[in-house]
Amino acid sequence: MFTRSVTGPLPTDGLGQVLPHEHLLIDYGQMGDAATPVTAEVLERCRSVLIRLRDIGVGTVVDCTPPGYGRDLSLLGELSRATGVRLVASTGSFCEQWHPQPADVSPAPADVLAQRFVQELEDGGCGVIKVATSHDAITANEEKLLLGAAAAHRATGAPIVSHTTDGMGLEQLELYLSEGVALDAVLVSHVCSGSEPFDYALELAAKGAVLGLDRVGHTSHGLDHWVALVVELKRAGLLRQVTLSHDSVQRFVGPAQIAGHTFSDPTVVTTQLVPALRRAGLTAEETHLMTHDNPRRWLLREGGAR
Repeated sequence: MFTRSVTGPLPTDGLGQVLPHEHLLIDYGQMGDAATPVTAEVLERCRSVLIRLRDIGVGTVVDCTPPGYGRDLSLLGELSRATGVRLVASTGSFCEQWHPQPADVSPAPADVLAQRFVQELEDGGCGVIKVATSHDAITANEEKLLLGAAAAHRATGAPIVSHTTDGMGLEQLELYLSEGVALDAVLVSHVCSGSEPFDYALELAAKGAVLGLDRVGHTSHGLDHWVALVVELKRAGLLRQVTLSHDSVQRFVGPAQIAGHTFSDPTVVTTQLVPALRRAGLTAEETHLMTHDNPRRWLLREGGAR
């Protein structure tokens, strides 16, 4: 299986720069059929940011919003066709830390979730599986979600985006490994975006997972933090495990605990972090590895089991 965008299969001859963890719209109201309408202003904001990304070399963006949280496949298709940026949509669901899961997710057994994910991957225009765990613990419903993602990965080969908050990535990898998931298919998101030590990132990468350094630009950490972490990963010979992104969103409707930490500029990696990494001694080939080659290999499952 080759990962698809909302407008068709991804090409195997180049994706441009890839941002593997972004959002255009998040809207928790979708769970109760009370989504906030997308106005012309919001649509134009999304279109404009994608054009800016296109103009600085970004060719592919993974939109990590799962169903129930504001995902709109037809809107993503419209924006992709209008801007020329490939948008990869997510099946899956999210954690319970800030809000209950959708009513059709929390009571469903893992095998039912897996069937739903497979259908969306094979027939629904989705290209990745988004799952998540809460801080300090994997709840019973989140464990079912991860098990469903593992089964859907085994059936399709699709890559997994696995959200974490202040750790839990190692626990996630243990579960995936026990379920036969190829760990190079798992992008552990938000690595070292909280209080985790750099050794945590090194351990995740050493196990074979893909690292999502994907909250670049947020106020929790400045560029120096991300530069120092990348330099440490380079010293350890682990740059092939690293991807860079922002976890940006153009409009957020949902819990206040999340709203206060949202961020909307997905150009920081390209315009600020990459130049800072070059000043820190990384070569053009090494930054290209993290912005182009690594996320492409993860998305297309190049070298991984299908």
